[in-house]
Amino acid sequence: MKIHVKHVSLFSVFILLTLTLSLSGAYGWTRGPPPVTPSTTGTTITGFNGPWAFAFDPNNNEVFVANTNGNTVSVISDATDTIIATITVGTTTTSYPSGLAFDSHLDEIFVVNYGDNTVSVISDATNTVIATIPGFNEPDGVGFDSHLNEIFVGNGGTNTVMVISDATNKVIKTITVDDSPTGIVFDPHNREVYVTNTGYTGGGNTVSVISDATNKVITDITVSYCPYAAVFDSHNNEIYVTNMYAATISVISDSTNTVIKTIAGQSGPMGAALDPHDNKVYVTNMWSYTVSLISGETDTITRTLTTLGLDFPAAIVFDPHTNQLFIANYYSNTVSVIPD
Repeated sequence: MKIHVKHVSLFSVFILLTLTLSLSGAYGWTRGPPPVTPSTTGTTITGFNGPWAFAFDPNNNEVFVANTNGNTVSVISDATDTIIATITVGTTTTSYPSGLAFDSHLDEIFVVNYGDNTVSVISDATNTVIATIPGFNEPDGVGFDSHLNEIFVGNGGTNTVMVISDATNKVIKTITVDDSPTGIVFDPHNREVYVTNTGYTGGGNTVSVISDATNKVITDITVSYCPYAAVFDSHNNEIYVTNMYAATISVISDSTNTVIKTIAGQSGPMGAALDPHDNKVYVTNMWSYTVSLISGETDTITRTLTTLGLDFPAAIVFDPHTNQLFIANYYSNTVSVIPD
């Protein structure tokens, strides 16, 4: 496995992964070979370089993939499940793009580049970079606020979240949060931004809630060990948080900003995606090479999906156009596509 010395936040993840191989039994994790008896079939797309994060573009029905071992973003057409463009991002060959967010206001994709402390802006009309925004510090997580057309970027180096206006592509606010902000999701119901604080340097294990009216933290919610990804369930107005090293999912009610349920039975949960059609949440399990299907009605695991080709499934996104799931396999440099 290639480890980037400068890539401190992802580097921290990789170091923890290595160290915890010997401790996996304490958390009930398993890391064996990829499943040989798949529960579902699908397609495997090759040609990536450390696929780490996704964004779905409903304007063109395309999936954007951050290749975090280099300096590119791949674009997949969901009509053919093939790569139709590869876009260079950042200012160096080691920009390490680690997060993506689609801006539905301007049909642009914002890419956080951990390695060179920039954010690239891609136009989906041309699949080219139209702006590069400097001034970040180990940017990792990113999310789009569709109410104010702003982009929130987590800085692991300073434990802050920077707010970008998509009208000017300039930072308009810097907000202090807890340790190592990583996952960012917008709740349009309460117009709040939820930020997972992974706690790589000793703090964290919380979710910060930011009001987009004031750009201030209104509360910090304690979850569990190493909260990583977050997804908003618009059906129940709840936020699902993957606790990577606790092997659990925290369910947060946005009406109280408290954890209302903890779902056990994961195996290194990392990425999360919502299927709004069927009110289902999908979670990738990096150790068992599986995907958990959680019912939004009962907050219980109803099925565990396996498919040939899953190999450290780091991220997942739901494509509402084709009702397919795209899963990033970091180790094998592939993307698996399976029906929901």
